[in-house]
Amino acid sequence: MKGPWKRTIFPEYLYDPSLFFDDDGKVYVVHGSRELYVTELNADALSVKGDNIKIWDKTIDRPAGSTAHYKTYGMEGSHMYKINGYYYLTNPAGGTEGWQVCLRSKNLTGPYESKIIYQDESSYPNNGLHQGGMVQLKNGDWWFIIMQDRGPIGRAPHLLPVTWVDGWPMLGENGKGYASGKKPDVGKAFPIVNPATSDDFNKKELGMQWQWNHNPDNTKWSLSERKGHMRLHASFAKDLKNARNTLTQRVQGPTSEGTVEMDASGLKDGNLAGFGVFEFPYAFIGLRKESGKLNLVMVNDGKLIDSISDFTHNKVWIRANVTDKKFIANFSYSTDGKNFKPFGNTLKMGLGLTWTANRFALFNFTTRKEGEGGFADFNWFHFKAEY
Repeated sequence: MKGPWKRTIFPEYLYDPSLFFDDDGKVYVVHGSRELYVTELNADALSVKGDNIKIWDKTIDRPAGSTAHYKTYGMEGSHMYKINGYYYLTNPAGGTEGWQVCLRSKNLTGPYESKIIYQDESSYPNNGLHQGGMVQLKNGDWWFIIMQDRGPIGRAPHLLPVTWVDGWPMLGENGKGYASGKKPDVGKAFPIVNPATSDDFNKKELGMQWQWNHNPDNTKWSLSERKGHMRLHASFAKDLKNARNTLTQRVQGPTSEGTVEMDASGLKDGNLAGFGVFEFPYAFIGLRKESGKLNLVMVNDGKLIDSISDFTHNKVWIRANVTDKKFIANFSYSTDGKNFKPFGNTLKMGLGLTWTANRFALFNFTTRKEGEGGFADFNWFHFKAEY
């Protein structure tokens, strides 16, 4: 699992694919949307060997009680397994409001029969669970890892037990979810470990909770140039969505808060550094340097909403508060780290980047070439959430 990993690009169009290793040693990829296909790969799984074989071209009727818009749906997101002589495919259907379907057959190429194995909102109205896969534990138990789309807050993972009923893997309690339940028996107890969030930037390596918005330029950021700080050097970009070294971490729901302490002493004219919530649209509070002076600005959806000219503080604290109530984010700033003032207006969070959560974002870029090399120092990022 630790690699080394090799990236392979297939010239063939294999939509929404998953690998399947049959018990005879052959390797396949299962793929497609509405029409599902199985295609044999060469033994090294690096190239296609055979033709696409269609194994499913039917629709799934909308079940009673579903809020999905259409009466019938196709499927995608296939995962294939071979269990007790049956080939099983698990697939989502019905869009974000939909349900999880299982297909099974004694033969790889079909014919397949179908059954809905999960249909429930699981405490989040009008959205079902999707795109999951099964795993068997050493004690023989089966579990299903699956996600639920929760709009701009992101896709929330769910873990459900599998109960085999007449040869079908039913999820949860006979296809229905629950808020809490018994954890999987993995052989021993493990301490609860929460995912990393807050960061004081005191380590030599960047924490795993962070993601760059683009492939980073590693010459333009440093954790060592100023000890205990993330230093972001400005590269040219016309706006935040094109800024290469934007450091992000996904928001969490139902509410979360991110705060940074930023030192803008190293900015050059044309630089804009700050903190905000990033997706399309995005919004932020930042410090822009022009003619040797700092201006505090609030930008929402690419538009300047508010500004304070001749801002006299090089150090500023910036905060963003996010909630899934109407999917909004609000922004504030402080000059002492204690008293925060609301600034600008409310961001109505969206999904313009398609299926990715909104993210807290630290950034520094320049809109003028002569501003390249200016830098902003972030002392820390602190995260709070209510679950």
